[in-house]
Amino acid sequence: MALSMLSDSDRQLIMEVRELASTQIAERGNHLDLIGDKEPDWVIPTLLAERNILAPTLPNTYGGRGLSVMATAAIIEELAVGCAGAAAIVVTNCYALTPIVEAGSKYLQDQFLPLITQKEPHLASSVINDVSSELEDHTGSIPEDITRISTTIRQQGNQVVINGNKDYIFNGAMADYMVVLARSIDSRHKSRLQFVVIPANTSGIHIVKPVQKIGMRSAHTVRLQYDNVTVPENYRIGRPGGGYFLLLQTFDRNLALVGAIGVGIARSAYELVRDLARQKDLLGKNTTANYYFASALADMSAHINAARLSVARAAYQIDQEGNYSRVSAMAKLYATQVAQQVTSQAVDLVGRMGFVVGHPAEKYLRDAQMLSMVAGSDYLHRNTVADQL
Repeated sequence: MALSMLSDSDRQLIMEVRELASTQIAERGNHLDLIGDKEPDWVIPTLLAERNILAPTLPNTYGGRGLSVMATAAIIEELAVGCAGAAAIVVTNCYALTPIVEAGSKYLQDQFLPLITQKEPHLASSVINDVSSELEDHTGSIPEDITRISTTIRQQGNQVVINGNKDYIFNGAMADYMVVLARSIDSRHKSRLQFVVIPANTSGIHIVKPVQKIGMRSAHTVRLQYDNVTVPENYRIGRPGGGYFLLLQTFDRNLALVGAIGVGIARSAYELVRDLARQKDLLGKNTTANYYFASALADMSAHINAARLSVARAAYQIDQEGNYSRVSAMAKLYATQVAQQVTSQAVDLVGRMGFVVGHPAEKYLRDAQMLSMVAGSDYLHRNTVADQL
């Protein structure tokens, strides 16, 4: 990330996160990757909460650090170098909190935002994806036709009732509250979509099953069912029917952070191969092996640098409240592609050991592939970019 644009305190924090990620977070992330994500684990959230980086952009008013998106993207990259799942936990919080920060009432902001900045770990969950068929639509996390969301919200006196099934919900079994996207029961038009905050202890919320992912396993993920879940009417976020535009805003403001995860995954794979080449003394000699490794590492480094600059550009535009929709989609799209390309090349360079379960290169490859379904598919983001050309 463009660290020269950040304050001394921000750079110091980033270095602290780098140390934490390379030691305790990486160790725990590797352990969770091997055992799978069947059960929630609080070790990584606890480490993040102790340093108040579960939601770095939250304003000081609510106990947060109030960091810029630029600084937050740098922190996310460092976390992803240690464990992509740890970075996903933080990004999920950011997605869940954005609707409340941008459009929530002061009551909702005062009640829910300060929880995430406590010394004890508290999480939020962004609940958008409906349960789909086995042949899932090709657009990934955000349906091309957003009216296909089937989870409903209906008025009942001074309360609202939510019914539906949601899938691929990061932090879903660990969250204190969920920010859920639903549609009015009487219409499928996008103008009838609504976000609502639901405390996790509300009656009628059922964890159907954990989602056994190929990667990012330290970010616990579940399928949820909402069975006549009832909350006060003032738990709605924003104006009635404003959910569609708030959804777009939420994704536009956070896609750069997802891109930063891709940069971190790619960097971890690159550093693995670089260190291996140094240990085997494959650099600095006029041999075929030297040329092969040196050329590959040069290409990896160049692509990672370009992806980081793409993320930094999007983060800067968001911080400046510029026109960031297209550059945010580009950052996520390109960083995901770089992560997949670099990790695939890293496995090839490591050799047969890179295909053994438990080897770091194998984990990085799976994490990079997993990134394709986080915050929308490549197909979706190409459409977003093309629409704005």
